Amino acid sequence: MMLNLFKFKTHAVIDGKRVKAHKGMTILDAAQQAGIEIPTLCHVKDHPPTGVCRVCVVEVEGSRTLVGSCHTPLAEGMVIRTATPKVLAVRRAVVELMLTAHTGDCVNDTNADHCGLHNLASDHEVGAPRFTVKSPRLYPVEDANPYVLRNLSKCILCRRCITACSEIAARNVLSIGYRGFSSKIIVGYDEALDTEECRDCGICIEYCPTGALSRPQDIIQIQTLRDARRIQKPDDKRASLLPRLKNELTQCGHLSKKAMAGAAGKTGLSLSEVFGVSSFYTFLPREPEGENRIKICRCVPCDIKGAKTIIVGIRKAIGIAPGETTPDKRFSLELVNCIGACDCAPAMMINDDLYGNLTPERIADILKAYQ
Repeated sequence: MMLNLFKFKTHAVIDGKRVKAHKGMTILDAAQQAGIEIPTLCHVKDHPPTGVCRVCVVEVEGSRTLVGSCHTPLAEGMVIRTATPKVLAVRRAVVELMLTAHTGDCVNDTNADHCGLHNLASDHEVGAPRFTVKSPRLYPVEDANPYVLRNLSKCILCRRCITACSEIAARNVLSIGYRGFSSKIIVGYDEALDTEECRDCGICIEYCPTGALSRPQDIIQIQTLRDARRIQKPDDKRASLLPRLKNELTQCGHLSKKAMAGAAGKTGLSLSEVFGVSSFYTFLPREPEGENRIKICRCVPCDIKGAKTIIVGIRKAIGIAPGETTPDKRFSLELVNCIGACDCAPAMMINDDLYGNLTPERIADILKAYQ
């Protein structure tokens, strides 16, 4: 009996062109198959999409918002437009924001014409950014590694190097660490890239779109990686990581380098991935802190409702500011991203205890209960 292949096809319209694609393909895959170009920065063909750059957004008829074409499956009957005024305006804004945070010196860079971000800005007629950054991401150039020259000031956090290192080279040297504007590509305990694992590889250099990774001048040729295979990581590795880290925190009060290395060994994850997770969550301190951790939300709603008065009250009561620990190691004070107490702000947490609707007068009495 002949198999009916038609049921495995999906039909859609992209830029007025009727396309037929295999079921499960993304909008980007279907567009490329039909010869329709959609720009990308973070996407690595034939590997799971990350969807972090948002350059590939398109307009889908009936959708309330623009969608990322690299990770949105093509659905039957979709009508897609890849270059409407709305799409182009968003792409220009995304590229402009990337240029704002991209502090690499492209003006004097002789290889700027090979920069994906530079070319994308040129193609979309994006000029000098209108925005300014109070604390730009500036990092020293890492030139100690004889195999890879790393300049994170040019990094746009597209994560292509992470995909190349883990999925193609299967070496797991790189990961993402920290959060928000402080995010960066890390190695180990956020150290310089000096590992011998980079010998005769250089796959991350080939996938970097901005020149943040390049070959040192004395490297003439890097051997082509052969028989590279994509490595699948079981989800249970990551699922078991947080419980292990929290258990270590309960026993020792912080996550030491030894503890993180142990967690990496037991879960099969790379050290960079473990550090990346620990640097993301504020409840996983990597340095010894006070016996009682005081946490105050730094978000705008809490700040408006008087979070600063709590900090002043704590400073008067025990003499420490955010990021400090009392000399007797009894208390430490930290600002966190959210404690889930907007309805009773200003509020603070001491360990797992929540105190809301605070006034400066109440602070001293609350802290006495922990002394």
